Amino acid sequence: MNLCDSYLYNAAYSMRQILINNNGAIVARMPRPPIERGCVLVRVRFSLISVGTELAPLRAAGAKEETTPSERAKQYSQLAYTYLGKAVRNPRLAARRVAGIAQNKLSGWIRRDPAMVPALETEGISWTRCGAKRFEKNGDLLELVTDTSQFGYQVITQAIPISPGKSPVVEVRGRVQAGSICIGLLNEDQSGWLGSRNYDAGPFEDQLIFNQGSSSQCTLVIANAGTSEEARASISSVRVLMASGEPGGLPLTELDDQGWGVGYSAAGEVVGIGEGITDLTVGDRVACAGAGKANHADFISVPRNLVCRVPDHCDLKTAATTTVGTIALQGVRRTLPQLGDNICVLGLGLIGQLTVQMLRANGCKVIGFDMDAARVKRALDQGMDYGASEEAILKQLVRDATGGYGADRTIITAATKSDAVVNLAMETTRAKGAVVIVGDIGLNVRREVFYRKEIDLLMSTSYGPGRYDRSYEEGGHDYPVGYVRWTLNRNMQAYLDLASAGRINPGVLIDRIASVDNAPELYRSLAESRAEMPLGVLICYPDDTRSLEEPSNATRITIRGHKKPAGEPIHYALVGAGAFGTSMLVPALQKVQGKFFLRGLVSRNSTAAGNFVRANRVEVLASDLDDILKDPNFDLIVIATRHHEHASQTIRSLKAGKHVFVEKPLAVDWEELGEIVSTYQGLSEKPILMVGFNRRFSPALQMLKEVTAKRQSPCIINYRLNGGYIPPDHWIQNEQGKGRNIGEACHMYDAFRFLAGSAVVSIAATAINPKATPYLRNDNFAATVGYADGSVGNLIYTSLGPKQGLPKERVELFCDGDAYILDDFKSLTRASDGNILWQSPTVDKGHQEEMNRFGAAIEGESAPIPFDELIESTAVALHIEDLLHGRSGVSDDES
Repeated sequence: MNLCDSYLYNAAYSMRQILINNNGAIVARMPRPPIERGCVLVRVRFSLISVGTELAPLRAAGAKEETTPSERAKQYSQLAYTYLGKAVRNPRLAARRVAGIAQNKLSGWIRRDPAMVPALETEGISWTRCGAKRFEKNGDLLELVTDTSQFGYQVITQAIPISPGKSPVVEVRGRVQAGSICIGLLNEDQSGWLGSRNYDAGPFEDQLIFNQGSSSQCTLVIANAGTSEEARASISSVRVLMASGEPGGLPLTELDDQGWGVGYSAAGEVVGIGEGITDLTVGDRVACAGAGKANHADFISVPRNLVCRVPDHCDLKTAATTTVGTIALQGVRRTLPQLGDNICVLGLGLIGQLTVQMLRANGCKVIGFDMDAARVKRALDQGMDYGASEEAILKQLVRDATGGYGADRTIITAATKSDAVVNLAMETTRAKGAVVIVGDIGLNVRREVFYRKEIDLLMSTSYGPGRYDRSYEEGGHDYPVGYVRWTLNRNMQAYLDLASAGRINPGVLIDRIASVDNAPELYRSLAESRAEMPLGVLICYPDDTRSLEEPSNATRITIRGHKKPAGEPIHYALVGAGAFGTSMLVPALQKVQGKFFLRGLVSRNSTAAGNFVRANRVEVLASDLDDILKDPNFDLIVIATRHHEHASQTIRSLKAGKHVFVEKPLAVDWEELGEIVSTYQGLSEKPILMVGFNRRFSPALQMLKEVTAKRQSPCIINYRLNGGYIPPDHWIQNEQGKGRNIGEACHMYDAFRFLAGSAVVSIAATAINPKATPYLRNDNFAATVGYADGSVGNLIYTSLGPKQGLPKERVELFCDGDAYILDDFKSLTRASDGNILWQSPTVDKGHQEEMNRFGAAIEGESAPIPFDELIESTAVALHIEDLLHGRSGVSDDES
């Protein structure tokens, strides 16, 4: 029996996922996705490679070797941004992340100019200076000052033999006084990295484990880490050892298994049903669609509207082509073909071939064009009426086949940045005809033909109605069939019905099937091949027979080569792999020296989370929070998910006895807030609960609190926040975020409470009337909060202002005949004498001090913010939300 047809449900396997990086494809271990509400969990049997999209960066990686090293570095980095998009907020950190993932390619371009300087000897290692400005022994220390090249080698060692069957391990200890350095091993011929690690300013003590690959020797290198700044470092100890691999077929380290997820068309069996789904059951055979959903992986979690049932007489290989088939079908629907129409198809790749078959099933005469003559022949063999691989011949065929009128319709399924194909379509299409664009093409249309023939130019959007509509795809809200006959999902089902009935034959277009375990070799051969590219390439997923310590279907895995803690820090797990958690909260916790240790990450986005944990050598990667909560070795849960998940995750974590840091808001409705209060009050041993109200810990507000500590009068606080416009369909504004009053203005209510130092006694709020404009009430309003000591806090929150030219935040506090002005958390000024009480060149909103005090609280000091104040500030936000929408029946005095 073929291994791709062996479906053994009960075998022990862990989830494998194909990732792409600048070196090719890798198969990484990942945790199985959880069973989510509105989604089905699918055990994948086959997935379809998008030969054009997935191989384009790999084929480009082998091209243009005549360019300079710096130009090639830019090209490779840009390929990574194709997948990263805007996920990383800091461009500099993004560039370093890209360089880290693509390190084996980038290393070949690093400048190497070994100077003829006598080598230094230390611990059996011989060092030679390359680009370093200074490299010398000072007692037991090796002191290094680098040049300002971005990736330049600073010092290298002699070649170090690697024992057969062993992995090289570098043990290193030292301190970076300024800048950043990179320490790593080059392979045998110094053409690429076996691996490397970056070190920023501060002490480091590390053990770096690398896979030897095919190298019989390696070279130790200290290099610059991608910045143009001089770095200074001292190395107190460095050794290169050899270690044996682990049993079960796994390497000592998986840290280099980083890349970007691919795949968008898959088929398999349902193994889990999320809440809210009633029309599918475990065991159903299904086809799945969607980039980022229908990944090349053993298991995928897919929203219901991107899943359809496979008919009984349709095999799963055919079902794995459903996404491209649905794209073709939607293009045909946009064309509105009629019996006997003459239709031209430009581009005979997989989508074009399926388009031809569908048009033939519609009783149309089809004329195809592709610059690859072999593809033209394949389409002719499957019933296409006419075909050409040269433009002149195509024009002649269209003329002769249509009596000189031209094609009634032309469908463009080609993919090219050139404008030539759309203008060719204008020439081949008759007057009053239509051109439908399915492929990604240039759109600089020459007006004269377009205008003279009065051609309709139509765009076909992917799978059909519902695509790119978050409410449809993620929320599961279907369109009524009486209003939208052919939605994305109904198109998927129609395609499978056509294939099942034999009206189209996708199977003849499947040229190659390979096991997921052979994916690296498959992608490499396809990328390097200069022969005719196959049309349909499938990945199959036989069971993994390796002996692994994680149980089958594990939603938690341990990363090989992870970092181990020094001392006894607070072990924490980050929940959510978004930019704020990874680029703001984690760095702030790291700066609390020796107190916090990131041991785990929980995320449903296995690709982003996997890259982060491997880059940061985190031990545990999980997709289900419960895997962390039942582990007694975790002390703290740091929650940085979307707002609607905060309360439930906080409650579960508190019940598990964990300390909790939850990024604001604490809760998004009254029911959630009440459950948090009852849960916390019912605990016999109360962990520390902290909400990310960081502004009260900013140096400016700390100073303001100090200088007004002995005030005699109440204070009036005016807080203006110029938030900038966020569209109503952004997640912050929908059910996941609940709007900016709840999601951000809670910061301001906490700041009022901190400065007033007494409890809330009254609340009033008024929103704008947006009428027909695209502005929202809960991010354009004025709120007034009264306090027991007579103080008043006034908040003006608006998205009506400019994003440039006006600082985001300004606070004015009036008391005792004086006033204090806080300007965007950069300065605090006393108005009466103009004295600047505090100033900083950068915005400081207190994130670092917040974490310092939170760590101290876990070790026994008082909570940074009392529990009743956390609840009060959250309740103020919820009450104001009710007022803004006219929902509150509580008077201002009663509140």
